[in-house]
Amino acid sequence: MKKKWIIYSLIIVILLSIFLYFYFMSNKISATKVTKENYTEKILVTGTIQAKNFSLLTSGINGTIENIYIREGEPIKKGDIIAKLDTQEIEADINQAKALYEKAKFDLATVNTVNFESAKSQLSSSQINYNIAKNEFLDYQNLFKKKYISKLDYDLKKQAFINAENTLKNAQLNLKTLETGGSTNKSFLESVKSAENALISLQKNLSKYYIYAPYDGFITTRNVEVGQTVAPYTNMFEVSSNNEKVVSIDLDEKYTNRIHLGSPIKIYPYADTSKFSLGKLYYTSNNVDNTAGTLEIRGNIETILPEFLFNSTVNSIIEGQTFKNSILLQGVYIIQKKNKTYVYILKNNKSKLVEIEGTPVIDGFIVTKGLENGDVVLSPKNITDNIRVTPSFDS
Repeated sequence: MKKKWIIYSLIIVILLSIFLYFYFMSNKISATKVTKENYTEKILVTGTIQAKNFSLLTSGINGTIENIYIREGEPIKKGDIIAKLDTQEIEADINQAKALYEKAKFDLATVNTVNFESAKSQLSSSQINYNIAKNEFLDYQNLFKKKYISKLDYDLKKQAFINAENTLKNAQLNLKTLETGGSTNKSFLESVKSAENALISLQKNLSKYYIYAPYDGFITTRNVEVGQTVAPYTNMFEVSSNNEKVVSIDLDEKYTNRIHLGSPIKIYPYADTSKFSLGKLYYTSNNVDNTAGTLEIRGNIETILPEFLFNSTVNSIIEGQTFKNSILLQGVYIIQKKNKTYVYILKNNKSKLVEIEGTPVIDGFIVTKGLENGDVVLSPKNITDNIRVTPSFDS
């Protein structure tokens, strides 16, 4: 009987030992001790190497493409003609406008010539009449002094002389005006000016039928073909300069308020972290692409690596928002419940669920409220609130 009780006691001790072993072992929880510090968010994105000068060349008018002189990938010089629309109709209008302009000038010159010759003839005739009237007046003046004629006859001859003198002065003034100021025919002058303005306007419009290179570079994309009809503002060509390269990034709109002009950026060749170049953001678009939910941003590149080919893909890290006196936690410690964020901390050797505030980032979660320096944060795996635990810190 005594031997039987001894066996029972040993079994109880063994079972109790097993229970205690697994009890304490099951509550040995991975943990980390947190420290507040200033943390700058790192935003990991992909980008594309582009030229700093990048333009969309569009049509300014309706027309049909007559010729394309430079193809995509080919180099261009500033002012080169890339393409030409059909100019047959406008060139006919220009020729007609030139003819009208030349006719208006001819008509004006003809009028000026006729008027000038007429004025000279009028002056010559007025001079002759003036000389005759003057001589007759002087003769009548002598006769009147000798009382050979009446005062009425004298006054009539005097008035004829005054009229001839005024006619001569007007003829002289008219000829002088023609010599110094051209034709006085205002309608002919206006016709010349109107024809000239119409010709200049058509000649200016002619330039819209040509697509010119805005700077030295190359054509990256061609969106049209010869014979195609285009409307105003049709995107015909995309061109890039060949001097300075930048990185173009479509950034998730959630980061819009966490970057700014001048934010530092690191650019890595795709799938290669052994080398990189530094840069800074210099452009952010004002509009979010509602379809993709992205915002276009661009950064300069201080050192152009050989791997940074045009249109090649690169990885980039942008320095985002800086959080002062904050704590960076790995995502495995975070619990999300009903739009709130929690963690377990060690309190009096037991687990305690506490609410925290902060921001999720690419490499974890930034805690700005809810934790203090030295707090021990527990892994939430296989634990609940208010149970005894033993923290296990990673070495």
